[in-house]
Amino acid sequence: MVTEPVAETRCEALFDLIGDERITLMGLLLETHARLTRVLSAALEARCGVPLTWFDVLLRVGRSPQGRLTMSQLASQVSVTTGGGTRLVDRIAEAGYVERQSCPSDRRSIYVALTPAGIEKLREATTLHLEDLERYLLEPLDTDERVALAATLRKLQQA
Repeated sequence: MVTEPVAETRCEALFDLIGDERITLMGLLLETHARLTRVLSAALEARCGVPLTWFDVLLRVGRSPQGRLTMSQLASQVSVTTGGGTRLVDRIAEAGYVERQSCPSDRRSIYVALTPAGIEKLREATTLHLEDLERYLLEPLDTDERVALAATLRKLQQA
């Protein structure tokens, strides 16, 4: 009895499935995101002592219309659980870059706001991060590729 062709047929069928263009495309997107996140985070932390996750929090709080976000708004924007967001804000607050503020209209809500040191750190980190984005994200692409990438990502956000 020869069982090898059956196993070979199963592997070929499986390869056809897992080698599908859709899976490959998603894998490329995830791998690229992971590599850029790793490289950009290491560069930012080495240059100004702020991990990319901290920068993301500082940036989102700094961009908010009132210059503050509730903990739940922040947690949803940085894609962490409420508990994970609390621990993240705890570490950033210990460094002196954010502070918690009470909400006068809802005692259950707590705002996160930048401190003066946080504003300065965000300014420094943003300048360095822009340089790193230029180097690792934009330099490898020509103008047409940049435009196409932006258009493609916007289209995917709307899907």
